[in-house]
Amino acid sequence: MNRGSRSLRESLARYGPAAAACAAAAYAGTSLTSPRPRPASAPQEQFSAERAMRHVRAVAAEPHPVGSRAAARVRDYLLAELKDLGFETEVQEAVASHDLGPTPYGPRYLTGGVVRNVIGRLPGSIPGHAVALMTHYDSVSQGPGASDAGVPVAALLEAARALRTDGVQPVNDLLVVFTDGEEAGLLGARAFFDRHPLAKTVGAAFNFEARGTEGPVLMFEAGPGNGPMLEELARTGVPVFASSLFDAIYRRMPNATDFALVKERGIPGLNFAHIGGFAAYHGPLDDIDHVEPSALQHQGELALALARRLGSADLAELTGEDAVFFPAGRGKLIRVPGRAVVPLAVAAGLLGAGGLGHALRKGGLTGRRLAGTSALLLGRIAAGAAAGTAFTAAMGKLAPEFRRHGDFHGSGDIYAAVAGLACAAVLAGPGDAPAAAARTAAATLPLAAASAALASGLPGGSYLTTWPLAGAGLGLRLLDSAQPTGTGRVPSVRHAVGAAAAAAPAAALLVPLSRLLFKGLTPRLAGTAVVALQLCGELAAPALAGLPRRTRRAAAAGGLLLAGGVAARRFLRRGKGAPPPETISYLLDPVHSTALWISSDESASERTRAFLGEQPEKGRLPEHFPGWQRDFLHAPAPRLDLPAPEVTVLEDGAGEAGRRRLLLHLRSPRGARQLSLAVVGAGVRRWRVEDGPWSEPSPAEDDSWELWLHAVPDPGIRVELELPSSGTRLRVLDRIDGLPQELAAAPGTDPATGIPEHISPAAALDVDTWGNASLVVRTVHLPAQEGPA
Repeated sequence: MNRGSRSLRESLARYGPAAAACAAAAYAGTSLTSPRPRPASAPQEQFSAERAMRHVRAVAAEPHPVGSRAAARVRDYLLAELKDLGFETEVQEAVASHDLGPTPYGPRYLTGGVVRNVIGRLPGSIPGHAVALMTHYDSVSQGPGASDAGVPVAALLEAARALRTDGVQPVNDLLVVFTDGEEAGLLGARAFFDRHPLAKTVGAAFNFEARGTEGPVLMFEAGPGNGPMLEELARTGVPVFASSLFDAIYRRMPNATDFALVKERGIPGLNFAHIGGFAAYHGPLDDIDHVEPSALQHQGELALALARRLGSADLAELTGEDAVFFPAGRGKLIRVPGRAVVPLAVAAGLLGAGGLGHALRKGGLTGRRLAGTSALLLGRIAAGAAAGTAFTAAMGKLAPEFRRHGDFHGSGDIYAAVAGLACAAVLAGPGDAPAAAARTAAATLPLAAASAALASGLPGGSYLTTWPLAGAGLGLRLLDSAQPTGTGRVPSVRHAVGAAAAAAPAAALLVPLSRLLFKGLTPRLAGTAVVALQLCGELAAPALAGLPRRTRRAAAAGGLLLAGGVAARRFLRRGKGAPPPETISYLLDPVHSTALWISSDESASERTRAFLGEQPEKGRLPEHFPGWQRDFLHAPAPRLDLPAPEVTVLEDGAGEAGRRRLLLHLRSPRGARQLSLAVVGAGVRRWRVEDGPWSEPSPAEDDSWELWLHAVPDPGIRVELELPSSGTRLRVLDRIDGLPQELAAAPGTDPATGIPEHISPAAALDVDTWGNASLVVRTVHLPAQEGPA
């Protein structure tokens, strides 16, 4: 062997593992990209984001919440577009209600109201089976909803247009369902699946959503028996970013989309959304200027490809065994049958145990050193997670949007900073070959425990530990952990292969996971993203040990400098970004002649002091918001001559099991779209809106019960309650977006929102969903029911 060949072999053996680990991490970390948006000149059979943007502009010209005039305009537009494409169209008008469970501010979120779904049907050659493409067309009142859900609406319209160019009638019907009232609590989807006859024909459903304004589209939720459906998704040829971990986590989170009704019916299907740019979600920045065309292109390509694939498929064959699935490379989807989860976890555990045993017997690793290294590993991971969380919290103090979203406008630099902190934490650990091998050995212990726990309790996430554990076990079998460094001795090929084997699976899986955790769980929980990176770094320690010490130290210093540079830049640019989100509402109780300015902000700002004054009070308002576990800033406001909502008791009789049955008629003389009915002092057992179905009986019968009604017709709406016969108090509140015109401060009021122009309304999250409004309250006391009705 000549000197040049030997030098190359030595370089590969010394630096190859680190290069392989870094390449795998870089490839995996940059693979989460959407397709390039196609121009309007693209062939007609293809999806074009540029063509679809005209629909976004039409839909998101202004906020269009359920029941608003703007929503009616959007509805007419959708009907016209579907008719032009040759669809049979109809508007389903229905009353729906829903219990979405506990809210972060106290009472359960009970919702009901009138919805108007837009439904288009393209008949297949054999009627009776349908593929449904779904999204909602309503927005929140705080923003125009360009991404949520203007982008999905546009994606489905353009996909339907491209599909019509095929000139072939599919076997199955195609339904395009634009639901109403999703933002009010999935009301439109509830009405469609409960009451519309076409719902019974749906054999596969695909829901499209947005939880932000940018980023690749994720398939984050699958229907029951998802294996065959995932096969169809993988064969579309469209980049697929999906993980059974997302699905498993989402099922345990207090969130829901219209797809919840698909799963409730046991219909096979998939749920898609892009989640980047969360800081603009449900707020005024969810506008045309913040739409990312590549996200629109990705949504549309998925919708078009799935409609084409399943148009003539046997929909009865789409349910089978659940699978574990995860992305690999640039949009490829790996699927593992659910029945293989436990055997794979056992095999990985055996590999890990074998590698660890080999290191203890022949690799120079002692039990005492393993215990000490394990303790140091846990300390480094805990310190790194704490540092990442503390860093984002500190940066959040400089970003007004962080308080409500837990995210930043443009969070890429924040992620780079926490990645730099994780890098520094990894490289701060011992780097000689024996210590590096001990670090990999120590990492197998929590990996093995997590693998066993996930395989049994959360199989959808088991792949995250199974493959890195197998790689670590194989690597430990090959590593020469007794080999010293700094002596000029070149690592053996066996050692280099072992180092690469320990690092590569973790790099391929944990690095993109870190990015998704940062986006999906928001930077507020940046510690989770740091832990994923640090665990990857611990497994890559033998690969990094081949690098010169000064290189490792320089990289660690670079990570810290990067975080410091981001912090300095954020500090210098504080106050120069988007205006801080704020809330200010007017609350009037005409019966008691009281009026208040109220705000859910932590403190009054220069803008809200124009209403609240310099020293507003802070506390709960139980008379007006019974059961709400939130403080409000409040101060006296001018009393206006606004009519209170009307409450009429139509019936007061006997219900089931000796309970009282009340039939109420509620109306807002102001023509408010939203009404809230609270019952205080008597637990409501069950309830219904208009002639809809009764709710499930509540075992808790909480003392504070509240129902929000949406798109209330001008003549009013009926609510029926079953509650104890004891005396009770009813609190009825109506809500209109924006402040009363006569109280809006200079320089005027935004006609689209009814909010003073100098106020940037907070996003519709948590209690702020009801903020920036005029509220009028009426309280009605009902005496105890005496004797039989």
